[in-house]
Amino acid sequence: MKLRKFPLIILFCLLSSGIVVFLYTLGLNFLTIPPKSAEDLLEEHLNEDVLTQLAEDRGNGLVSAILPPKLSYFQFQLSFSANLKNDKNIMNMEIALSTFEGEFYMARLKHHEPAIRRVILDNIAETPENEARTKEGKEKLSDKLLSEINLKLEMLSEDPAIEGVHFTAFAIR
Repeated sequence: MKLRKFPLIILFCLLSSGIVVFLYTLGLNFLTIPPKSAEDLLEEHLNEDVLTQLAEDRGNGLVSAILPPKLSYFQFQLSFSANLKNDKNIMNMEIALSTFEGEFYMARLKHHEPAIRRVILDNIAETPENEARTKEGKEKLSDKLLSEINLKLEMLSEDPAIEGVHFTAFAIR
């Protein structure tokens, strides 16, 4: 009698195992959220960036009304050296640019650094030594660099948002 129940128990176990596998597969396919594809993740990330940029552009409401905008500085890694106009002396300087635009704009400046360096070197080479040695001459050079850099950025289809050109080191040899 025990031997007759044994095949029935095996059949019941196989049937219940099949039902469990079927229910698991059914739940896995219909009740879970499939993982996002790489394209979906990228699209979601880009949408978040756009929304963040829109929030920054709107000014964040009361906070931007109370706090002044933050001034950022873009420091050129290499110094500038060029011969002065009609002279054998060399002007060597380090320059930082100031802007209120933030990190994204700093990345764009880094991208355009070679073109901006060219503008700066051309203007240094056009500066006479007697002018470069005076405080007024340095201020005039700074103002000229500011307008020329903003003009170059405009030509490169960038926002000309440089607020100031600052000499962090200045020497004539």
